Amino acid sequence: MADQTLAKFVNQRRILTLLRTRGALSRAELSRSLGLTQATISRLTSQMIKRGHLREVKAAMPGKEREPGRPGIALEVDPVGAYFVGVEIGVSTLRIVLLDLSANVAEAVETKLASKPTPQLAADAIATTIKRFAEKASYRGRVVGVGVTVPGLVTSEGFIVNLPILGWKNTDFRSYLMSATDLPVTIENNANAAAFGAVYTQPGLVAPYTVFLKLGTGCGGAAIVNGRLLRGVDGTGLELGHIHVGEMGAVCSCGQRGCLETWVNLAALSRAWTGEEPGPVDLNLLPDEVASACDRGDARAIGATSSIAQHLATGLVSLINVFNPAQVVLGGAMIPVLRRALAEVKASVATRIIPGTRMPDILISPLGAYECAIGAACISHHVSFDISNVEIGGVFEETYRVSPGTSLTSKADMPAREAASNPSSLSS
Repeated sequence: MADQTLAKFVNQRRILTLLRTRGALSRAELSRSLGLTQATISRLTSQMIKRGHLREVKAAMPGKEREPGRPGIALEVDPVGAYFVGVEIGVSTLRIVLLDLSANVAEAVETKLASKPTPQLAADAIATTIKRFAEKASYRGRVVGVGVTVPGLVTSEGFIVNLPILGWKNTDFRSYLMSATDLPVTIENNANAAAFGAVYTQPGLVAPYTVFLKLGTGCGGAAIVNGRLLRGVDGTGLELGHIHVGEMGAVCSCGQRGCLETWVNLAALSRAWTGEEPGPVDLNLLPDEVASACDRGDARAIGATSSIAQHLATGLVSLINVFNPAQVVLGGAMIPVLRRALAEVKASVATRIIPGTRMPDILISPLGAYECAIGAACISHHVSFDISNVEIGGVFEETYRVSPGTSLTSKADMPAREAASNPSSLSS
């Protein structure tokens, strides 16, 4: 019985993942794509329709695709079948999104937060917004998970090792939030979350290997391999902003000199444009101001943009030579400047990577200001419903809270909101 329940669990996730990434398909197409009998597909999808995870839609199909009694009917993910909250904890700000089952944003809000809240105060503020979502008739009973992202060092288990902007160290914030919301919670570094969201929400762009850089106050990095974040032994690896680019420059946040971060962040943009260090308020407006000045033909702004482009290209050359990614995605507050620097970055990288190395696509993240919150919600979605999260004997047993070897038949229809999150399953 346990084997049958496991097969059902895995196959329903396979169906959801296929429909989310490819769009509406007939039962016959699902059968062929997944190697399952049409009877099995019909049984599994009927259960998923009852749960509200799938819905039937009319579709134009050739006669041979039509099933008896179901002319021109396809299946697709029902967006309103479940919702996931994504939260970015920033400096005095919470950005919060509600993601539907199709991984599209249903709502997005920004709220103020005390400049240095305690973990309990932050958890309570997040729980208040979640409660407002959950009390709306359209979402009631369907908010099933929460993802939180922070600009700090986070382990694979979601333990915050160091969060300098809030003064948190060795903090089990996941426990605070689970107590405040009674929902499964994942905690992730902001660059990891933004990277994951950029890939997860754009299935047409998914590549086997993606490198992501988030450029803003700092420079965070991440890599995604076959749908999973590459982490390192403790989950704190891939601090790509701290690779050495050969010029000493300003002192980095890590205490060293010569890090990529110090040459491509907002402070570096200010120094290149004005010759001065920026104030805290200036940082928020700087990228748009420099981009607008470039449009007016301002020589110093154009020079500052070129400086960012060349130093970024230097960092990317090293990363491409090491990782050989299919695509590089750039995000963060620097996007207005990055859009204008992109052509120069591509040209410089193409001439400097090891001859014979594949030139990756270099793209701007499509997610905008809420990219970290969206990514955090995507990780929660992934934990609850995506097939690439399944690890036999790991996620399945943890999700259903049973011991190895226990009969799982009675757990088969446990709703998604009862699934315990398992961030470590995202590790490679």
